[in-house]
Amino acid sequence: MSETTLVEDAPTAGLGEGRPPAARPSRAAAVAAIVTLAIVAGYAFVAGSFTVPTSPTRPIVSEAFSPYFSQRWNVFAPNIMKVNRNLQIQVQWREGDELVRSEWVDVTDLEFTSARGIPMPSRISKNSFNAAQAFLTRYQALDDAQRERVRDTFIRGLGGGAYSPIGVDELLEELDEVGGSRAAAVRYLRYDYMLVRFAAAFGTAYFDRDVERVRWRLQHDRPNDFLHRFDEERQTELSYTTFGWRQPGTAPTDEVVAIYDEVIERYTGR
Repeated sequence: MSETTLVEDAPTAGLGEGRPPAARPSRAAAVAAIVTLAIVAGYAFVAGSFTVPTSPTRPIVSEAFSPYFSQRWNVFAPNIMKVNRNLQIQVQWREGDELVRSEWVDVTDLEFTSARGIPMPSRISKNSFNAAQAFLTRYQALDDAQRERVRDTFIRGLGGGAYSPIGVDELLEELDEVGGSRAAAVRYLRYDYMLVRFAAAFGTAYFDRDVERVRWRLQHDRPNDFLHRFDEERQTELSYTTFGWRQPGTAPTDEVVAIYDEVIERYTGR
């Protein structure tokens, strides 16, 4: 081969003449792309129908896909609380010889109202919420007969319109007689006593009266299931566990009432 021939062929080799054209996308790749887009579009449609409460397609999509894609409230918190509990108190005071009964006061709601909109509220804003949870734990540790007894009054009549609280020793004997654990009864009565003192101090400050008797109840509020979270109608009605009247052994001191006066002023603004 001559040198002339090599020189003439060099440009042709540099331009790539003689190479096969670039391969076009195969039919399989095109089908895969179409299927992928369809899946993404379908998922976006289903997700949008589930999350937009006013979507007209939500009932149809929910009925068709809920068994496969639904989730519960505890999807990210396995031990999430299923019931919210509020502590509510009621008190009595005397006007002359007549006992006047107050309305129910939702202490927990007052505390939470004062903390709404605050990213890091003070721990006192859930004081009664924590108390309700701890008290319920001790209450549930009792057996059925003991629970029935402690939901009754802890006051005895002395005659002539006079009353007094039943002593701890006598209450323990009564709880021993109906059965169950004495240790659980002791733990319950300790917390019961603390709630008596708390309700008396809070009620005295809230109503500005010398409180003679107190009682409380736990409000149980179970939110709707996840799939019904946008429904206005409740799936479960509010329920209550009410405990009978107690009579404080001693009235709260002026110092304690002054503290609760400040707390209630912060809660209610009055």
